Amino acid sequence: MTDLRTIDPETRTPQRDWDYGDFPYGLEPLIMPVPGQTAAPGPPPPGLRAVYDVERARAALELPSRAAGLALPDTTDVLYWFRWITGHQVTMLLWHLMGALVTAAAKENEADDQALTDLESYTNGYTAMLQYSGSCPPEIYQSLIRPRMYLQHRCFSGLWAADFAPLRRLLRGHAMPWMTGPGGTRLVEAVAVNRRAHEAVAVRLVHGGRSLLQQSSVGTSVRPTPRTSLFFDTFFMTARAPIGRDAVVAQLLHRVRAVALDLAANGAGGPSTAGDIIGSLQQVVASAAHHLQSTR
Repeated sequence: MTDLRTIDPETRTPQRDWDYGDFPYGLEPLIMPVPGQTAAPGPPPPGLRAVYDVERARAALELPSRAAGLALPDTTDVLYWFRWITGHQVTMLLWHLMGALVTAAAKENEADDQALTDLESYTNGYTAMLQYSGSCPPEIYQSLIRPRMYLQHRCFSGLWAADFAPLRRLLRGHAMPWMTGPGGTRLVEAVAVNRRAHEAVAVRLVHGGRSLLQQSSVGTSVRPTPRTSLFFDTFFMTARAPIGRDAVVAQLLHRVRAVALDLAANGAGGPSTAGDIIGSLQQVVASAAHHLQSTR
């Protein structure tokens, strides 16, 4: 293993300092609201205030490619494990924010332009996280990632994610009656792009594009239940607690900044470009900032 490489401390700029995990490309636990409970408005806990910073996330997303002073990972395994876990944590946070918007739209049978714009942004962010998490070479997926999911459960599946459930119909391409006007049209297209990206990642990483769930012949129930949701949460270092919406957004911004620092240092890898992923994350930050402003 090689040492982590950074520019000399006296020439570092704060916006380039790695401040996620206990060391560069380390992981952090995620705290999510209890399934079925929408996070209420309210400030984040004191421990999250230091990461509650829209501008720092924006600054990291604007860093030039291969900028000096950025931390690099020890090994490719470290890099791609970080991307797999952190990218899925970002996805879970986006799903939660999307779920709140979809639930509100379904209740009122309408969605205003801002809600449709936010849903489009978060869907594009989810697509970017598919590309980011799935940027590893197929051989690393087969040797590092897939075996660990198999050890968690031989039928391990993203369908077990509790925060995905309210979005199942939307993300499977079913148009909702509240998806109207130009905003609704853009959301339909964003969902279509997301579905194509999901299929492309599966084909690239998995022989035949078949998931563990599809390949398994185990004779046990694998439909989503609270038990299988717990399997999913624990794999992605996630705990559940009654937290406010600002805490959800704070954790999202903290992870977006880490992803941006990674992409600036290492590029995207895989078939997607860092620019494509960063562009989608800039939309996410804009919508997340609006979420915060709307609760003040």
